[in-house]
Amino acid sequence: MQQLSTHLDLRVVKTKNLIQSTFIELIKQEGFKKITINDISRSANINRSTFYLHYTDKYDLLNQIVDRNIDQIINSIPRQLHVTNNALDYDTFAVDLDRTLKVVATNDKLYEFILNDPESLGLAQKIEKALQQRLDKLMPEETLVTRDLLLEIVSSIYLSVIRWWLAHDMKYSSKFLAKELVHFFELGSKSILKGTL
Repeated sequence: MQQLSTHLDLRVVKTKNLIQSTFIELIKQEGFKKITINDISRSANINRSTFYLHYTDKYDLLNQIVDRNIDQIINSIPRQLHVTNNALDYDTFAVDLDRTLKVVATNDKLYEFILNDPESLGLAQKIEKALQQRLDKLMPEETLVTRDLLLEIVSSIYLSVIRWWLAHDMKYSSKFLAKELVHFFELGSKSILKGTL
C-alpha cells in the first residue's frame, strides 16, 4: 500500500513540475497575461482537469512558483551577519553571496521575470520585502545610517545588481560578481556600520 502511495506522490510531483516548467516557458514566450489554462494544458500535454487538481488558476500557479523561488533565494542567505571579532568577514560574505547568485542562475529567466515584473504583478515588491525581512534579522540594531533606510538601500543594491546581471546574460561569473559586490560593501561599510568594524 505504501508503494502505491509513493508512486502516486511521485506522479503528482512530476505533473506539477511539468505544469510549472511549461508555464515558465510560456511566460518567456508570450508573457503572463496572454497565457490561458488551455495554453498551459496543451503545451504540457495534460487535461484542463489535471491542471485544476493542482491549481485554482494561473495566478495560483504563478504565486506558488514565485513563492518557492523567493524562498530558495532567501534560504540561501545565512541567518547570521558575517562578523568575526567585531569586523565583517568579507571572504565568508563573498562565498555566501556566490551561493545565492548560483541559486538565481539555476532559474535565471524566472528570476528576471520576477525582478523586472513587466506586467506589474507585485512580484518585485514581494522579493524585495522578503529580502528586507531577512536583512532586518541580520543587521545590527545600531547603524550610523538610519536603520530602515539602510535596509532599503542594501536590499535595493542587491536586487539592482542581480537584475543588471540577468539583463546582461550573466556575463560575469557568480563568484566574480559576488567578490565585486562584497568589495563595494567593504568600501562603504567602513563608514556605515557602527561598532561592527
